[in-house]
Amino acid sequence: MGNQEYGESVLVVYAQVGKAKANHRVENDTQFLRPKSFSLPSKVVYLGDVATNTLAYLEHPETPFFSNPPQFNEQKWKFRTQSGGLHVSISSDSYWGFGLFNSGYLNRIELKGHPRAFTRLLFDLSASLGHKPWEFSHQSSAIKYLSKQADVVTLESNEKAWKQAFETARSMFEEQIFAVQEKGDAVEKRVKKASDSDEWSVAQAETALENARFDLDIAKGALADENAPGFERALARAEAYFIEADPDIANEQMNNGEYISPQGQILDKDDDTGEVLFVDLTSNEEEE
Repeated sequence: MGNQEYGESVLVVYAQVGKAKANHRVENDTQFLRPKSFSLPSKVVYLGDVATNTLAYLEHPETPFFSNPPQFNEQKWKFRTQSGGLHVSISSDSYWGFGLFNSGYLNRIELKGHPRAFTRLLFDLSASLGHKPWEFSHQSSAIKYLSKQADVVTLESNEKAWKQAFETARSMFEEQIFAVQEKGDAVEKRVKKASDSDEWSVAQAETALENARFDLDIAKGALADENAPGFERALARAEAYFIEADPDIANEQMNNGEYISPQGQILDKDDDTGEVLFVDLTSNEEEE
């Protein structure tokens, strides 16, 4: 939002805090984030749902370091962390009601790194919250607060930045679906022209194609529900089924009972059925 400089790979957005609990602490000596059960000298910190979910959706975050640890106000703080090439800085501040209510807090989120990482993180974050992060509970107070910041931010520019990131991420997901569909169409054409061999059969390939199309539909439904993890798992299953169905892969890339995908990933093959094996990490409830 506000200070959105994709050329410099910097993005700043503000988010309304919904809920906050005393589930974390800040270690006195190191100023690192610690769990609630941490036993060494530390201070309570109320991270809130925005910061907690942000950390949850970073792949391999470093332990957050508090450049401004909480003092008397346990919900006013600033930390920074890094996940790969993505640098994340989040600060929490009260903007209404003297900080007596969770709804009177907002977070400033500064992201530095590749824009693709920005958009995916904000997509996951906004989809995981029970509220739209750009909608503030106390608009007039939010307007006054933002007008005093150095980011040159308005409610409208903040909302636009969130939505642009969200739509960019959705477009990337749709491109992934299209790419897998194209691969699947090519496999289907090869299946129609191929004949049974010792390593491959038309009947098994047709079953795999049917399963792949089913999982593509699951992926599309998960994306419609803004469930990015469910989308990616379903899409990965569809791609694995297309690999299983492909007669070229069966004949050319069979190696000691294993399939090697075009991406170089080794997929185990069931000795009895001849089908490619993969781990299904998705529950039915999550994707339906």
